[in-house]
Amino acid sequence: MNEMYQNKIIIGIGGNLYSSNGLHPIEIGQQAIKAIKAMSINVEKQSNWYRSDPIPKSDQPKFFNSVIIAKTSLNELDVLKSLHKIEDNLGRLRKNRNEARVIDLDLIDYSSKILESENIKIPHPRAHLRRFVMEPLFEIEKNWVHPILKLNITDILSQLDTQEIELFLKSK
Repeated sequence: MNEMYQNKIIIGIGGNLYSSNGLHPIEIGQQAIKAIKAMSINVEKQSNWYRSDPIPKSDQPKFFNSVIIAKTSLNELDVLKSLHKIEDNLGRLRKNRNEARVIDLDLIDYSSKILESENIKIPHPRAHLRRFVMEPLFEIEKNWVHPILKLNITDILSQLDTQEIELFLKSK
């Protein structure tokens, strides 16, 4: 294996607002993936795009979500900072939790590590509760095991509620 890309990471991509220049949330997500690839991150797999209701339920527009699996030499905090910088560059504004947004990049997993500090929590603390993360992840990584819960993704999916999620667009 190339030493440069030794850490396996999972990144969730989502959004539910058009950008200021009229790009659809999926187009913004695709720009985010290009920006991720431009960093020291080697994208290996991408799920299809899914559409789902916001959580918690609200009158916001539906979200569009995808998941990527990648390898990197960056440390956990550098990955997270890079994802936040990409969000900022693509027009994400952070005011309120669970608000509508043009882009959301979440570090779901980093080499199955367990980290919790005021700056970072790995694995993502709510990913296992969200069908819009677990379904796309299952599509590309059927053997993933939650580092804390020690549950495989099939078991996690079987325990999730019936949040409506639909395949929206196949990835290229």
